[in-house]
Amino acid sequence: LLKKYLEETTPYRFENIIKDLLVAMGYDDVTVTTPTNDKGVDVTGISQNGITTVKEVIQVKRNITSNVTRPILDALRGSLHRFDAFQGTIITLSDFAKGAKEAAIEKGAAPLTLINGDKLIDLLIKNNIGITPKIANYYLVDEKYFEEEENVDWLLFQYWVIIVHLFAETLVTYEINC
Repeated sequence: LLKKYLEETTPYRFENIIKDLLVAMGYDDVTVTTPTNDKGVDVTGISQNGITTVKEVIQVKRNITSNVTRPILDALRGSLHRFDAFQGTIITLSDFAKGAKEAAIEKGAAPLTLINGDKLIDLLIKNNIGITPKIANYYLVDEKYFEEEENVDWLLFQYWVIIVHLFAETLVTYEINC
């Protein structure tokens, strides 16, 4: 359902949703680029990886009909220097072609992170973006509560009858002996 709403947003709204996600994930100085002439970058931000501060560029692909291909990755890598960025991320509602996955981890090239639709949905839910968490109560029947337990009053009555009976026998024996 969340994916359906994302599919129906405008491209600019989708970029702002990604901005909200990055802010929730702890990125600083997150900015959505202008809708036109964005130089292949939709969102920029700064992440803190341990003691290292990293400027990152993000390309957002709202498409659902086709997988992201290698030329998109190459274009994003080519835009890193325009934004003084060290690494990039591509976020899509669909998935990535095999060539794109291989290019993302290419030795000697700037690192690119790939976030497909399933991972994006997981991140949005984990960071409460576009959702309202609700706690649902559910109930279990306590079967032990309904198990038959011995009636304490009935037990006391039975002990009382036994005591009275023993006392009566004692009296009868006493009368006979006297």
